[in-house]
Order: sequence, then C-alpha cells, then structure tokens
Amino acid sequence: MSGGAQLQPPTGTAFVETGALGACVALLRAMCAIALIFIMGVTVVDVFMSHFFASPITGSAEMVMFAMAILIFSAFPLVTLREQHISVGILHGRLHGFWLWLQRLVILGVSLLACSAMAWQLLNDGYQLSDEQQTTMVLQLPLGPLDYFMGVLSGVSALALVLLLLRHFSSAAARTTS
Repeated sequence: MSGGAQLQPPTGTAFVETGALGACVALLRAMCAIALIFIMGVTVVDVFMSHFFASPITGSAEMVMFAMAILIFSAFPLVTLREQHISVGILHGRLHGFWLWLQRLVILGVSLLACSAMAWQLLNDGYQLSDEQQTTMVLQLPLGPLDYFMGVLSGVSALALVLLLLRHFSSAAARTTS
C-alpha cells in the first residue's frame, strides 16, 4: 500500500491484554465469532431452503440484521483499542515532534467526543424504542435492547479512547522527564 496507509499501530503501542482488559477483549472476540458464525449458518440454511424447498427461513433477514449489529458493535471497541480504523494519511510524514503529538491528541479527542455522542444517542434511542415497544415486522424482536447494546458498546469504545488518551499523555510526560 502506498500513500502513507498504516494498517497496524506503531510498534510498542499495543496494550497488554491481561486481567480485566484481557477478559473484556476475549468476551468481545467471542461475541464477534458467535455473531459471524450465526450469520453464515442462517445464510447457508436460508439459501438451501429457498433453492431446494422454495421455503426460505421466515425472518432470516431480521436475524441477520440483528447479528450484523452485534458483530459490528462488538468489533468496534476492539478496533478502537488497537487503532485499526481505516485512516487517510494526508499529513503522514509531514508532521514531527510536538505537531505530531498535537495531531494525535486532536484525533483522539475528536474520536472520544464522537463515540460519546454516538453512545448517548443510541442509549436515548434505545429508551425511546423500549418505551414505545417497537419491534421488527416479521419476528417481532424488540428493537430497544439492541439499541441499548449498541450504545453500551459505543461507550466501551469511548473508554478505549480514554485509555489511548491517558497513554498518549503518559508517553509525553515520560519524554519530558527523561
């Protein structure tokens, strides 16, 4: 890849995933794996049933949509903690020293605000959907708990950004004391 694309965080910046952080990461990975396996299973069975018996699984699209939301929002904190989001490196290689530190601070700060706003909005929507008892059309699955789930995991992503900000400040403090 060219153009300054960076797929992995710089060497030595990954968190050691032990203790509570390790348990959370393992749980999120398991949720991603289960959701992905469920999506694949439902899709295979649905196509098989449609093709050979002309009788697809009732509500399979709703099941896949729910599982996709679970998959995406379970992966969100993992991607955030490892800083593996897709990014454009317009200024890559052009900033050094303090300006590079400041750019990273601004990016982490704006990302924290965005994740926090998204979490708040999803939790607010979850409350409204639960209050109105909104459900899906075919399977009548309640929408509120799914929005709560997405809001909580957006909040977990915001917490991951707080960890990244703390590490960013501690790395600057370590440089100034040495």
